[in-house]
Order: sequence, then structure tokens, then C-alpha cells
Amino acid sequence: MVEQTGSIFLECDQGFLHAPAYAEVIIRDVADFSALPPGQTGLVEVLSMIPRSYPGHALLTEDLGRIEGLDGCACGRRGTHFTIAGRVAKAEVRGCSDTYEPAA
Repeated sequence: MVEQTGSIFLECDQGFLHAPAYAEVIIRDVADFSALPPGQTGLVEVLSMIPRSYPGHALLTEDLGRIEGLDGCACGRRGTHFTIAGRVAKAEVRGCSDTYEPAA
């Protein structure tokens, strides 16, 4: 997942990631970027109300995920809970620091 101010999604004992009160997750269709309903797999978009000094409140990732529910997780937490299914094919490998080309 990407680094974004305010986007810390903790995993519960049921294996789901939970969106905190100040953030949200939208799953988007890989073909037309429309929002998908819970239960369908697509691109993960993360939203946060915290960033104010840069336009980073909404980030479309190259991660594939699925919203499992909007409330009612067996762990007792309310709100959107989701899972990550992997990365899109041929996604560039990145991290929170620089990535380097192999030495020739």
C-alpha cells in the first residue's frame, strides 16, 4: 500500500484491514475507474481528511483489494473493512524509500 498521511489501516483478529474514522477506502473498476460495490475486487483508492499542505487526500494505488463490509465486522469495529488481493500485473516495485537499478 502507499504511504499517505492519515492512512493507517490496522488489521483485526478476523484478518480484515479497517479504515479509521478520518480515512476511507474506495474500490475502483480497473477498466473505467467507477466505484465498485462491496465484494468485488478492483483498484484500491485511499482517502484521508488529514493532508492539508499538499493534494494527497486521495491516492489511487496499484493494489487490488475488496471491501468485505461497511459495518458489522466480527471483531466489533465499525466502518469499512477490506482485504488486499495483490498488485496489478506489471506494477512498478516501489517502497517508502528509493528503489535502485541493479548494478551493471
